[in-house]
Amino acid sequence: MEGPRGAQNLSEEDCTEKGLVQRSVEQLFVSSEKHKQLGWNFRFFASFLEIYNEEVRDLLEESKKLKGFDTSLNRREVEVHSYADLSPLLDLARAQRKEAQTMCNTYSSRSHSLFQLRILGEKSQETIEGVLNMIDLAGSERLKKSQASGERLEETKSINKSLSALGDVIQALLQREKHIPYRNSKLTYLLKHCLGGEGKTLMFVNISPLEEDLNETLCSLRFAQKVNSCTISHAKTK
Repeated sequence: MEGPRGAQNLSEEDCTEKGLVQRSVEQLFVSSEKHKQLGWNFRFFASFLEIYNEEVRDLLEESKKLKGFDTSLNRREVEVHSYADLSPLLDLARAQRKEAQTMCNTYSSRSHSLFQLRILGEKSQETIEGVLNMIDLAGSERLKKSQASGERLEETKSINKSLSALGDVIQALLQREKHIPYRNSKLTYLLKHCLGGEGKTLMFVNISPLEEDLNETLCSLRFAQKVNSCTISHAKTK
C-alpha cells in the first residue's frame, strides 16, 4: 500500500515506485490547490492503525494499544500540511508494523493496517468533511504451506479469522440482511463506515502468477467476485 521499502521517501517528481497512499495524498494536495482559486481552504489530518491478533494499535504512537471497539476517539492524528509531511509518518508506521518471515514470504505482514486521512474543507460559511480510508489486508495463509508455529501460528489464526469475518459481512451486505455482523471482528468494526452508510469502496486484489499458488489465487478471485457483486451504498455528492 505504501509501495516497496524506501518508496515512502520518494520526492513528488519520482513517481515510479510510489504506493497508493503517496499517490492519493499527492493528488489530494494538487486538487486542494486548484480549489483555492474557488475560495476553498482544505486541511488534512492523518492517522495510521494496525489490527494485530484482534488488538488495535496506533502506529503513530509507538504501537499503543487502543482499548474497546470505538478506537477513533483516542488515536493520534497528525495534521499534514504538504506531501513532504507524509514521509516521516509512513516511516514511523512501517517501523512499528508487525512483520515476519514465513515459508511463503520473506516480509509477511502479520497484521491488517488502516491509513486514514480526514479532510476538512471551508469556504465562507460552508464546511464539508470527508475521510479517505486505505486498508492493507494481510493475506490469508494455508498452514501447510506457511509452516507457521508458535507466535506465527497465532497470528495466522487471527488473520484468517478476521478475513472470514469480513467475508461474512460482505455476504450479509450482498443478501441485504437487516443485521450486519460488524462486531465479529475489530477489522470489520473499523471498516463499518467504509462498507456502509454513504461511502464508496474500491478493492484491489493481488494474486500470484505462480502455478503452485493456484489454490490461493482462485480463493482470492472468488472473494473479489463476491465483493464486486455487492452494492454497498449510494454516496451523496455535492
